[in-house]
Amino acid sequence: MARTVAAHAWRASTPEAIELDLAALWRQIGHGEAAIARAVMSNLVVFRKHMDLPDAELTRVTANLPLDEVAARHPSRLIVLEHSYDQAAPGAPFAAGVAIVTFGPPQARYGVEQIVVRSACAEQSLPSILRRLVRGDVPTTVWWTEDLSERPPLDALITIGRQLLYDSRGWRDVRRGVAALAPLVASRRVDLADLNWRRLAPLRQALVYARGPLTSAAWQDAEVRVLHGPGEAPLAWLLAGWLHAGRRNADASIARVEPSPGDGPRLTVVAGDMTAIQTKRTIEITGGSAPPLVLAMPIESDADAVAAELRVLSRDASLDAALNALMRVYN
Repeated sequence: MARTVAAHAWRASTPEAIELDLAALWRQIGHGEAAIARAVMSNLVVFRKHMDLPDAELTRVTANLPLDEVAARHPSRLIVLEHSYDQAAPGAPFAAGVAIVTFGPPQARYGVEQIVVRSACAEQSLPSILRRLVRGDVPTTVWWTEDLSERPPLDALITIGRQLLYDSRGWRDVRRGVAALAPLVASRRVDLADLNWRRLAPLRQALVYARGPLTSAAWQDAEVRVLHGPGEAPLAWLLAGWLHAGRRNADASIARVEPSPGDGPRLTVVAGDMTAIQTKRTIEITGGSAPPLVLAMPIESDADAVAAELRVLSRDASLDAALNALMRVYN
């Protein structure tokens, strides 16, 4: 997939001058021949841990994140927060930078605002910092880019957003990741959006098509095994939690989750005489007297997935149910 072509106008700033410097950048890029529209459909607060970079290199804070691609698909005011836990002390952020990122053809260009803030303040100070930066007339999503099982989301940060976006694929410890989300699922304070859960959608739909709804007898009495390839344990446990959530008997055994021997496919589900295999490209279901069912996996980049979640902004009851099932099993 071709990379999004974007133009950046950047300048170093200070916490007190962010809005003034953004206005100066808009005036600067507005001197061209073509008008540039300001586009904003949401606030996207992107959390990153401290990267030990000089203040002069704040532009590198956004490295390895598809922010341009996300903004091109769903224009958002991007607020990238690089927070240091080790230097926590009361006070304001100690470095900042602003940018206008423009997209589109010369005759129809639009721009989105990007703010990078480097903070070493106490957690309790984060809401006061971010509330000055988010637009109040559009929804706010907090994108937690760190391993949530190693570094749970800051409670003070959760109060800013309507939606918490994360990717469980990077979890080192599934049990700890589920435990970190337990209070949010119970309180329903924020909508959860897991990019890894989206990757399960085609397989979940195929399993229901091939064997029936999870509440049917075909699933209630079946012993299920879920085998996963390298690095896909979180995906396998999410599937196991989803299958368990459909059982009428909450005390029934959860599906057995095991690594595949060797370099196996992403997921393999064995339920009775049915076997479903998900690779990066296809889903193949075989079993019984029915002919094999082969489906192509939709191709969706991380930027596509993030933009889609920003557009949806609703509670995913199936994800909540799967997490609740895993919580019961782990407890």
